[in-house]
Amino acid sequence: MASTTQTLAGWSWRRHGSDEEWHASAHSKPTTEIFVDLLDANVIPDPFLDQNERLVQWVGETDWEYRCEFLHEPNSSHSRQDLVFQGLDTYATVFLNESLILSSSNMFHRHRVDVTNVLKRGINTLRIVFRSALLEGRALQEKHGKYRAFNGEGSRLHVRKAAYHYGWDWGPLLLSCGPYREIYLESYASIVYDVFANAEVAEDLQQATLNVSWDANFETNGDVEVIVTSPTQRTFHSICTIVTGNSQNSVSFKIPQPELWYPIGHGPQAFYTVVVRACSNAGDTLHTSTITSGIRRVRLVQDVLVDEPGTSFFFEVNNQPIYISGTNFIPDHSFLTALTPNDYAATVESCLQGNQNMLRVWGGGIYEHDALYAECDRRGVLVWQDFMFACGQYPCYPEFAESVKKEAADQLKRLRNYCSIVLYAGNNEDYQVIEDLGLQYDPDDHSGDWTGTDFPARTIYENYLPAAMNQYAPNVPYHPGSPWGGKRSDDCTVGDIHQWNVWHGSQEPYQLWDKLTGRFVSEFGMLSLPSVNSVPRFVTDPAQRHPQSEVMDLHNKAEGGERRLAAYVLENIRVDSMRLESWTYATQLIQAECLAFAVRSCRRQWKGRGRAYCGGQIIWQLNDCWPVSSWGMIDFYGERKLAFYSTKRESAPIVIAIHRSTPELKRVKFPPIPIPGAPHDLAKKSYIFDIWAVNTTLQEADVKVVVRLFDTETGQLREERILQRQVLPSNRSTELVEDEKVDEKTAVQAILFANSQIISRASDWPQPLKHAHLPTSYHVNLKVLDDRVEVTSTAPVKGLELYMTNEGRRICWEDNCADVFPGDTYVIHAKGLVKGDDVRMRYYGMDWVPNSG
Repeated sequence: MASTTQTLAGWSWRRHGSDEEWHASAHSKPTTEIFVDLLDANVIPDPFLDQNERLVQWVGETDWEYRCEFLHEPNSSHSRQDLVFQGLDTYATVFLNESLILSSSNMFHRHRVDVTNVLKRGINTLRIVFRSALLEGRALQEKHGKYRAFNGEGSRLHVRKAAYHYGWDWGPLLLSCGPYREIYLESYASIVYDVFANAEVAEDLQQATLNVSWDANFETNGDVEVIVTSPTQRTFHSICTIVTGNSQNSVSFKIPQPELWYPIGHGPQAFYTVVVRACSNAGDTLHTSTITSGIRRVRLVQDVLVDEPGTSFFFEVNNQPIYISGTNFIPDHSFLTALTPNDYAATVESCLQGNQNMLRVWGGGIYEHDALYAECDRRGVLVWQDFMFACGQYPCYPEFAESVKKEAADQLKRLRNYCSIVLYAGNNEDYQVIEDLGLQYDPDDHSGDWTGTDFPARTIYENYLPAAMNQYAPNVPYHPGSPWGGKRSDDCTVGDIHQWNVWHGSQEPYQLWDKLTGRFVSEFGMLSLPSVNSVPRFVTDPAQRHPQSEVMDLHNKAEGGERRLAAYVLENIRVDSMRLESWTYATQLIQAECLAFAVRSCRRQWKGRGRAYCGGQIIWQLNDCWPVSSWGMIDFYGERKLAFYSTKRESAPIVIAIHRSTPELKRVKFPPIPIPGAPHDLAKKSYIFDIWAVNTTLQEADVKVVVRLFDTETGQLREERILQRQVLPSNRSTELVEDEKVDEKTAVQAILFANSQIISRASDWPQPLKHAHLPTSYHVNLKVLDDRVEVTSTAPVKGLELYMTNEGRRICWEDNCADVFPGDTYVIHAKGLVKGDDVRMRYYGMDWVPNSG
């Protein structure tokens, strides 16, 4: 008889060690956690509202227990029963019918436990005691010593739990626990599991070797049948004999002309189906495991560059160089079990709508739910996967190291069939932390064992994790950390960098982003407030709904966040009001401007073979885990900030871009060369601008470019010129106009046409914007039609935001935060918009230019 799988559900909970009655969870899902259950039972206030985070800290300092009951009717055909635990958060002691069957101390471990002799006919009871991770971590700290952490208390470094639960500079301190991943009972006579389809693709892509491996547990000798089916229904078949007991097995298939999986924009997402069946000697099917996976050839290219120092850092899939426009993804909720597969699908959809082709799963969260990776596979979004170490000086004592080794094995075996994962990185910013603390780190020391230094976890990143990769996921590149390049972590000529000298660090003006790029920029960002419509959802007292309220301060976890944000706003734009609506718009406009400067500066450096001076950028960050002022481009309630739209435009497959500078500043290549412009430099400056285009498609593009210069004081057109037929080579940037002189009171617009259609617009304004004198009288007109708005203006307009006042309706704008110029009707599509809807607008200067509107 075939195996059976029974997923456990119907949880009850209570405080451990108390005589409380068991409380039934209000839901029937197979996964749960204590904060969700306490909220459902009205035991605690919603931690996301007001200052309630302060009121619920006792939850993380308390031990809890969970219980569920399930019916088991033994079948004589099934000689073995396993309980499979996909994830327990975090310190868990598990009893079945009051017999101890498992102790787990790592949130990222998976367990398969033989319970054949513990199960009984009829009702069985599974009980799990979850000890406080906070208190357990403090005890380990007392035992093994203190280690330094940036974000969260240092005891977290001893605990293999989602680090963001300890509080981050965008997230609350909410230490949950519970059976956060599924638990199921598997009954069988013979079983195959942990199936891996490892494809080795020839360099010319004309043949692939597909190595299919699996683990097996057979009661008696039997056969395993392996059937591989291609996307066009070609089949490959093999049968092998399996002996009694546990075993590891594999077969190989030669696949001519393999049908390859490509990322979005580079080809189709094609999948092979692999079926592995355990069969009895009589040919009966006893168990089946089925996976789908794409076949692709992935390389991380780090070659010596032409004309610039260092080496490249870019991804190549099926021999095609891929420029990365990506975004960092943090856990989408502080309570992981509140998420559904639809939430993960929405995340990937947001990426694609924002012209992003990569998600980085950040190392302070979790190895994400299978639904996220499956959707990335299906939609062609690449994944950069961190191992779960972030911002700390981690230990490496023996029991910690063994736990990490099992964690790596468990998670790699779970994730290795997802073809969208093209890189594993050992940690997030841990090398940088060691450098900042001045601890022992010699990049030229390759001894392989650093456990005796004050950077012991280097042994994990450069020894244990690479070994796990070689064993369990040899088809994906490994990178020891992020940022990392084999030298200092801030070396912009090698590896990847986290460019935080805008906002953190030296707090450079974002207009200098062209001096701050690196070979690959895997983090950068700018903070802003959540959208205005979101604030009433977490600030219940109307008197607290202003930017400087106590509640708003609590929902800004960035150190010095209010001060730094004010500095960037006030250094760049004029602000005449601190009303919530005005300040929110100001912060979101600055975020939109900053990220746009960064993205176009990075993409300009994608100059073709040998000159891939920047192979991509990954914005920090896409999303939030609770309502907060943060670097997110989409707030917790799903409202898209202005930066979502500005970066969407800058990340389009074909885009035009402008940059203004002075001749002196343009000559500066890399920091730390001093930037000209001391406060007492009183000489009148001359300005120049460059125009370039980026074409990341696989075909060259014939385009026409119209360049228009406007007087920012009068709004009048000064000059228009046309660049007739320009050919943009595929998959690189192309310079179009260089060192063109421009008056400091001029706004420049460039429009790129292909086949008489507008493909891209770009604009460049005097910087800082606060010094620009705008016209005293002009008119902006909105024409609201079904599914679109047509915008015209009699003078140049900066950062026009459209929004709706209709309560209960969410309009999905395809574009927003637009720069609108005279003589150019700007059309913004919006799904669900109806002619006559009350569409409102905000734009820069609207509050203080007397006769605009």
